[in-house]
Order: sequence, then structure tokens, then C-alpha cells
Amino acid sequence: MSQTAARANQVDKIKSQMMQVMGITDPAEFQRVARDYCKDMALEMTLPAFMRLFSRLNKIVDKKRELFDGLRKKSDMIAYILKIAMDDEEAVETFKSALEMEDKEANISPDLSSQKRNAGNQSFQKKKDQEALNLYSEAVFSCNVVTAEGKKDCTLALANRSAVWMKLKKYEECLDDIEAALYFKYPQNMLYKLLDRKAKCLTALGQVDEAKSCYNRVILLLKQSNLETDKQEVWKKDISAELEKIKSVVNKPLEKKPLDVFLKSPNKTVPQFSDSVELAYNPLVGRHGVAIKDIEVGELVMIDTSLSVHLICGTRLTNCSHCMKTINLITGKPSPLLATTKFCSMECLHQAMESYHPVEAKINIQKMFWNKKEEKFEEMSGNILLAYRSITQKPLQFFLDTVDYDDVDDMFGVEFKNPEDKCHYSDYKNLFNLTAHRDRKTKDELLSLSIRTAIFLVLLRYGGYFGTKETPFGATMSPPESHLCDIIFHIQEGIQYNLHCVDTVSASTLSGITSPQTREAGSALFPTLLLLNHSCDQNTVRLNINGNQVMMVAKRKIKAGEEVSDNYGIHYLSMTVEERQEALLKGFAFCCWCTACQKDYPRMKSLRTQLPEDVEDKFDKKRDDIKEMFRKGKHEDCLRLSKEMIELLETAVIPSPHRNYELAALSLLSCLWKLYGNSA
Repeated sequence: MSQTAARANQVDKIKSQMMQVMGITDPAEFQRVARDYCKDMALEMTLPAFMRLFSRLNKIVDKKRELFDGLRKKSDMIAYILKIAMDDEEAVETFKSALEMEDKEANISPDLSSQKRNAGNQSFQKKKDQEALNLYSEAVFSCNVVTAEGKKDCTLALANRSAVWMKLKKYEECLDDIEAALYFKYPQNMLYKLLDRKAKCLTALGQVDEAKSCYNRVILLLKQSNLETDKQEVWKKDISAELEKIKSVVNKPLEKKPLDVFLKSPNKTVPQFSDSVELAYNPLVGRHGVAIKDIEVGELVMIDTSLSVHLICGTRLTNCSHCMKTINLITGKPSPLLATTKFCSMECLHQAMESYHPVEAKINIQKMFWNKKEEKFEEMSGNILLAYRSITQKPLQFFLDTVDYDDVDDMFGVEFKNPEDKCHYSDYKNLFNLTAHRDRKTKDELLSLSIRTAIFLVLLRYGGYFGTKETPFGATMSPPESHLCDIIFHIQEGIQYNLHCVDTVSASTLSGITSPQTREAGSALFPTLLLLNHSCDQNTVRLNINGNQVMMVAKRKIKAGEEVSDNYGIHYLSMTVEERQEALLKGFAFCCWCTACQKDYPRMKSLRTQLPEDVEDKFDKKRDDIKEMFRKGKHEDCLRLSKEMIELLETAVIPSPHRNYELAALSLLSCLWKLYGNSA
């Protein structure tokens, strides 16, 4: 019998056995079932790995659901899921294939890097400085920095780029590139030239003490150069002359830029609030912000900084992984570990390397969301990525030392025993105390959280978070893993209801008073912002600034004693009261009873438009002026006029809701975004 015939007989035998097991007697019916099954399998295999794993584990548990539902402790639920996952060959293979597959967006080309650097050298010699900056930057981001040769290419391109900055007298940019070149191991025999450039930059900035130290180091490094002795002597003579020049110059103290340059008078207990706002507590509404004095329209209410951030997959090549700012490629820095991660500065790169990035670079979690069929990333819930970063940015020992994470303190930030205590944005108590409606969790929600937590544990093992391990795919948890899994579960519960999108505003010309055009960069957890309750007609506007910060400004006068409110993206202008109530209950697990809901405010198209003639004339004049000034780029004047429009309506005692209040508020927000907001 031929090999082909033998194989056909074997297939027929297997087909017969399968039909018998399935209780099918008609071969045509079996063929149809098999075809549909293969079609479903083929479709499922194109889904992102995270979705395939979740679906697979969900199906397996469902077959013995009573066993899972009988578990009470979170760690037992997760341990049960983990064992199922690691005992399942398909699940383990899905992990391996996703984590080890090539990243489709790496865009590495060592040859291109060298070509771009050489082209940059030619442009620099021809005094085409901007062209040289662009070419050197392309060379930087084409390197395979994981290899020794790639690191060398990268550091040479960075050093060359610093020379352009030096010529342009952009000394801070030059120093940042020099620091990057040193970080990527600039060749030792050429180091004297780079440090000489650094010394000149420091001198120009008035940092003469550091410049002196740098010049002295150059003299020592000359011994390691390939320069002939007579040329070394020329260098020493020139350096001695430079040192003599700055010998009597008074050192200029290095001024550290404050993070919150707008917040002149912060609240003493909650420094993210202005001193016009304090934190209060009410059993019915929980913690909330209250005005302790009148807050005028346009007055700053809060500047909050994120405790945890993560980019969406679609912006990982354009935005800083650490602060989320849009990266200017001619100043940006590559990750030393992962080609698809970028940073806006060495400061962000250092902070990432000292925190989450060494673990995350090994995992490259975005690959878990790659859709093979669509050849693109599937953007999943920000809850997943934020929970992931909330763990990776702290060492394991931090969580092992954390024993009271589930002891939720509703009074944190409201009442402190020590008057020196502060409710600071970076305090992880903010994260552990998030409202999570834990008493309302359904069995399906508990299963979902358990599956995601088990997946996280495997990813963290792969990234080396728990230290050296023989395999990431063990079926049992160690004591540290058991402790951490409870915390991962707890964090996900809280973030689910409390994350915010971080947006960037797109460049546009304002022809009228319109909403700013924004796009999502990622998700963030803003601990102080979360303390403010929702209103469908909130008394503030907010925008994202400095990458990972949020600014909140009064959009009308807020009287002393009045609650300061936020809007969760569900506004009376665009939704009926029934639609709002349904959306808020589904998304945030509460029923809103704000004034707009109680009085059933009409939507935008039905708002009152009537004004006294003199008020209408003044209002329209200011609107026309804003359009003209915005076109001319006079955005500060536009902001001032936007405030004046609202003050005009308030002085005339025009009752809200009113169309003109909303038009003025839109103008206020557009001007704020233009002046201070994240830009694409």
C-alpha cells in the first residue's frame, strides 16, 4: 500500500471514530460540523493572545463552574485558575508564542542607521543643521540597541547630534544627548571630546563648578585617547586656558523647575488642590472637594499628577513611555532594552530604568494584543495596562511589606492624626483606597478578575519580577506570588471604576467656539481628581498637561461651601437624563442626583438662547473678538475674553442652563488646551 493510501485509510479511521463519539451517522453532517469548527478555530487563532487566553480559561472553568464558585478567598480563586492555565498545553503555548514572537513595529535596520549617520555628517559639514538633526535622529532610532554593535551606532549618532545642538547654542538639549551617549557607552578612546563639549555647555549655562570638574576629567582621559603626545599637549594647553577663564566666575546655582508651576498656593493637606478647596467626607457621597472660599471663573482648582500611567498600543512609538508626552524625535531617546519603547528625555529614561522598564521590556506586553488577521493592535481596557504598570513600577519587596492594602480608609486625606501628613499623589494608599464596589461583585466578575490576575502572574514571572525562575509556567504559586496576586486583584477592582484617558490636542484653527479636537494617548490614575464627584453639569473644566498631569479650572463662579464637581464624560448637553442614569450605573455603579438630573436639563439644541439686548450685544462682540484673536495666535487674550463672557452672564444674573454659558465654557476650554494642554 502506498504512503498516500495509508494516510487516507488512517484519516477515514479517525473520522469514523470521531463520528461515533459525536453520535453522527451522516458523513455530510460531520463534514459540515468539522468545517464550522475549523472556521471558528481559525478565527480564534487570529485574535490577540490575551483574548485567546481569557476565552480559553473561561471555557475550561465553565465546565466545572461549581468548583470555582465554591472558593471564597481571592488567592484560592487565582491559584485554581493558574493551575488550569499551566496544565493546559494550548494555554502555555499561547503564552510562549505571544511572548517570543517578533515585534512587528520594531523597525530596526543597522545598515540604515549607519547610512543616516553618515548622511547627517555630510549635512552638518554643509551647515544644514536641521537636516543633520533629523538624520542623526533617524540613525538613533534605527539602531538595534540590544546588541553591542547597535549600542555603538546609537551612541555615535547621539554624540553627533549633540554637536549640532552645541552649534545652535541649545545647551540643555546638547547636555541631554551627551548624557545619553555616555549612557549607551560612548567609545572610551573618544570620550575626551564628548566631555570637552559637555564642559563648554556647562560653562555657557553658568555651571562653572561642574565645568571645572569636567575639564579636569578630560585631561585624565587624554591618556586613553589615540592622540599623539604633541596633540595631547595642545589639548591640555587649551583646557588650561579655559579653566583660567572661568577661574573667578561665580557658579550659578542649578534651578530645578517646579512640577506645578501654575499652583501658587496649594492646600496644605492635599497639595494637588489649590488653597481654595478642601477635602470633606459625607457617608452618602464619600470623599469630595468643597470650596472654602469663593472661586472665580477661570481660577485654578487643581493640578494632579498621575500615580500610574500606560500608553495605548497605538501611541507607543510616538509618546514617552514614562511621562506620556508626545516625543520630539530630534530630542527623544531610545530604550536601551526594547526598540518599540521611547522616552522624551534622559530624565524619563532613568526613572523608567530604575522602576518598571527592565521587567516590562522583557515582557513587551503590547504583543499580547496583536491581532494577526487585522495586522494591528487591539486596544483593550486601560484597566489591564494600568494595573500592570501599578505593579511593575514598584519592587516586589514593596508589596511584600504592604499588609493593610485591603483595609480601605475612607477618611484618608480628610482626617490625619499628624498635622504634617499629606495626601500626596504618589502615595499608594490612594490606589488601595479606590472605590471598587466590592460588595456588588458578581461571580462572573470575580472569575474575570481571577483570570486576568493569573495571566499577570505568568507575565511577571517571564519578566523576572520574582527573580530568577526555572520556568514562568509553573502550576503552583510561591508565597510571594500568593501575596502579590491578592494585591493585583485588589488594584484591578479599584482601577476599573477610576481610570482616566490622557489626551493630546490636535493642531487646528479655531474658526468659531468649538470643542478642542483631541486624541487618546493612554490611561492614567489621577488620585486627587478621583476625589471629586461627578455632576452632569459640573462647575469645572479639565485638560491634560505636561504629559501625565491634569489641570482643573473653574468654568463658573463656585461659591464658598459649594461642592467642586467633575464630569465623567456623561453630560446633560448630549444625553437625556435616562441615558445618563443608565450609563453612570453601568460604568460607575451609582445613580446621579445632580441638579441637571433633578431638573432634567434640556440638551444643547433645546437650551434657552434669549438674552437682554445689551448683554447679547456685548457677548457677541467678545465672541467675534475671540475668533479674530485666536486666528492671530493671541491665546492669552482669548482666555481673558472667555472668562469675561462668563462673568458678563453671571453679572447679568442669567440663569443656568443657558446656551451662552456653554458656548463660553467651550471657548474657555479651547483656550486652555491651546495654551497649556498636551499637544500631538
